Order: sequence, then C-alpha cells, then structure tokens
Amino acid sequence: MRTQSRRVYLFPLVSVLFLLGLVLQACGGSGGTTSNGSGPITITVAYQQFGPPPYFEQQWWTKVQQQVQSTNPNIKLKLEPIIADEGDYYTKLDLMLRSPSTAPDLIREDSFLIGSDATAGYLTPLDSYLNSWSDYQQQWYPSMQKITTFNGHNYGVMDGTDTRLIWYNKNIFQKAGLPTDWQPKTWADILTAANAIKAKVPGVIPMNLYSGIPMDEASSMQGFEMLLYGTKDSLYNYNTKKWVISSKGFQDALNFVKTVYNPSDLLGPTNDIALSTQAANTITQQLIPQGKLGIDIDGSWVPNTWASGGQAPWPQWQQTMGMAKMPTQFGDAPNYVSLSGGWAYSISQQSQHKDQAFQVMKVANSVDNLASYDVAAAQIAPRKDIANVAAYKNLPGNEFFTSLVSFSQFRPAFPAYPKISVQIDSAMQHVMQGQSPGDAMSSYQQSVIGIAGQNNIETHT
Repeated sequence: MRTQSRRVYLFPLVSVLFLLGLVLQACGGSGGTTSNGSGPITITVAYQQFGPPPYFEQQWWTKVQQQVQSTNPNIKLKLEPIIADEGDYYTKLDLMLRSPSTAPDLIREDSFLIGSDATAGYLTPLDSYLNSWSDYQQQWYPSMQKITTFNGHNYGVMDGTDTRLIWYNKNIFQKAGLPTDWQPKTWADILTAANAIKAKVPGVIPMNLYSGIPMDEASSMQGFEMLLYGTKDSLYNYNTKKWVISSKGFQDALNFVKTVYNPSDLLGPTNDIALSTQAANTITQQLIPQGKLGIDIDGSWVPNTWASGGQAPWPQWQQTMGMAKMPTQFGDAPNYVSLSGGWAYSISQQSQHKDQAFQVMKVANSVDNLASYDVAAAQIAPRKDIANVAAYKNLPGNEFFTSLVSFSQFRPAFPAYPKISVQIDSAMQHVMQGQSPGDAMSSYQQSVIGIAGQNNIETHT
C-alpha cells in the first residue's frame, strides 16, 4: 500500500454481520492454546487483503507459516486476512483489538497510525525485543526504526516503505536546453528548470506539485512536507514535544506553492487537474506517458503504473524518465530530502504469547523472506542488506529509490496529525487561490491551536 493519498477515519458503526463474525472468531482469538489446554501455541497474524490476486501478504505469510511450523512444532501459525478496503481494514482491526478474545497476536499496522493505536493501548512496546535483535539494530535504516517509534518506544517492525523524489522527462528537458542528467541543488534550480520548459516547450505543463484539499495526504506529504523538511524548520519539535505552528520555513514552503500556481505565470497544472481527487491518476496515467509534463515531485511507486499489467503500461519509461533527489531549500546539509511511509508489523497488547509472536516476526523479517516479499510487492526495503539481493537490486529504479531511505523523514505519528494535515492542505489551497502565504499561515496557526491545544504549540522566528 502506498501513502500517496490517505486519510484515516475510524467509524463507530460496524455492521451486524461483522459483529457476528467476531463472535464466531472468539474461540480462536488471541493466540491461545488448543481447546483442551494442551498442544502447540497458536499465533494469529492479521493483515489486509483486497482486490484481485495475487495477494502478496498471503504468499509471504504462507511461506513463513511453513517455515515456522517445520522448525518449531510448539508454534502453530494462523493466518487471518481481513478482506476489506483500506478504510474498512482500519475500522475492523480497531474493533478486533479491543477484546482479548478477538485480538490477533501480530497485526499489520500502517506506520501512519502507530501513534494513535499505541495511545489507545492496542500495541506492545517492542524495545526489549528489538534491543536484543542484532539484525534489527544493524540492518534496519535509522529512519525505518524512528518511523515506528512513539513517545520514546518502538511499536513495530517496518516490512516495506516508499520514498519520494523528482521525476523528469528527459525528452522535454532536451527540448528546453536542460541537462538530461539533471540534479537540482536548490529549490531555485527546480523553478529555473520549470521556467525554461514554460518558455521553450509550448503545450507542456512545466511541473506538478500536489497541493490542496482534494488530493489529501498527497498534498501534505508529497507536496508541502517535501518542501518544509528541506528548510531549517519542522512540523513538529520532538525535543519540546510541540507542534511548530509558525516559522520562516513554513511560510517559504507556502511561497513555493504560490509560485508554482501563480495564475499569471502558471508553472503547475490548471485547477481542474490540480484540485481534483483524480489528480494523481491524471498525472501518472496520462500527462507523463503522453509527454505533457516536465517535472513531477512524486513517489517511488509511480513505475508500478507503467509496468506491464499496470494501469497505464508504458515500456519506454525507463529511457524517457529521469530521477533526481529533492534538494533542500538552499542546498544545506543534508543536501537532500525524502519522505517515507509504509507498513509495519506490531504485537497486540492483548496477545497472551508475545515472546512466541516475536519469534515469528523475526522469521518473517529474515533477509530472504523479506526480500522475496519486497520484490513481489514492489516495496522499498527497510533492511540495508536487501539492497544487495539480486532480484531486488535488478528491479528498475530500486537502487536509486533505496538510496533515498538514508536521509528520508516521516510524518509525525501522533493522533493529532490527520487533523493537522487537513489544515496544511487548506493553507496550500488558499495560496493557490490568491491568499498570501503569511495570511494562510496565520489561519493555520489558529486551527492547530484548536486541534493540539495552546500548551502543545510553539512558534519559530
């Protein structure tokens, strides 16, 4: 699953049919022993399953199930795919985690939700387990360890991630007199290239930066945070544990958005494209393959659209499209920025067999097992050593995408973030429609004070 446009709402109403299903599951729930109190311990694993096959999670866990049960007869692995789309998956999993009789032992968690689920008491802190697992300490990128950490405790092991970068069309760059091995060093370099395309390649949209409310998390993550995290400022101060509601970096990021969408000198898509919930599909399935977009700040998952069997097969993409790292605002250290999301496996707080659940987690995340899954599911590997696995390394773009993980950042995994993200989108949309970055930031400040509380905010000058 990608985090390109995702907003989470947990709905209080669940169908009677699903409630009945949970009652029927109760006898098997949270990984107890067999019904007569003897025999192997059952560890249940819950994950999402949706859409047409192949089901990569199912394939992965079936392989792990065979390995675990052949090497450890005291553990029986029970797979519990939750057949639901993304929003319903969160809702159903939330309901299952409330009761010891229905809570799985191992659960697939969107890293986006770890903070709220930990706050709800659903997840087990894994610090003692992870501190003694040398593979984890040595092989998982620091950013991949931080993304599952909330309030000083780690609650999950990332099984795959994504990164964000700049895509550019080499043919359009050549027509614009730009280098086809382009690597901008500052934000100004990006705007210079976009203006060159506008001046020299008519009929082409110079660049895309996701922005505004309709594109939801894609706007805040691919758009705004790729800018903000390249400044001296941040969205959340982890040292003071406060949200930064006003800063020069925030205003500069909004000013970049305003420059791209200035109607008198437009560099981005027109509003009928940009302010549409289908903007990502239009960009990746139509404008890029048709040679109508020069620059796109987007994600590592985009080639899946162009692959054989994808929504818009385009074999020529490897020759046509270039990949560049997103620079920091002025090229200051660490010089580049990326944002990562992705999924992790956690242990339910309700699990009666946490030690055995962690044993299973270690088997699932061995270099061979995780590499097979990441290759099949087109994930960016969170383990450093998977980068050397031939099947992974040979996938187009993977070597570059993986190189971004070392400096990738992530969204603050706190319960307030989804609401704050909406306010980021709103501020972006306001500057697209003519409001000054300063006024848009002022409105954002007031909204976040209402969301987080006066004691949980700070300003940077």
